[in-house]
Amino acid sequence: MKTETPSVKIVAITADEAGQRIDNFLRTPVKGVPISMIHRMLRKGEVRVDKQRITPEYKLEAGD
Repeated sequence: MKTETPSVKIVAITADEAGQRIDNFLRTPVKGVPISMIHRMLRKGEVRVDKQRITPEYKLEAGD
């Protein structure tokens, strides 16, 4: 049985993207993934900002 290895993607937030919530930001790069799964990934710590676990309500800042 072949298992998929999770990939890590590092993204720098631009001034245009700053101010939006992380859960809304993630909807674009992971199209087709339900928002409930995005929230689950955030709760499990699979998405991090500056090496820190964050909540779905986290607002992005330029340079994050």
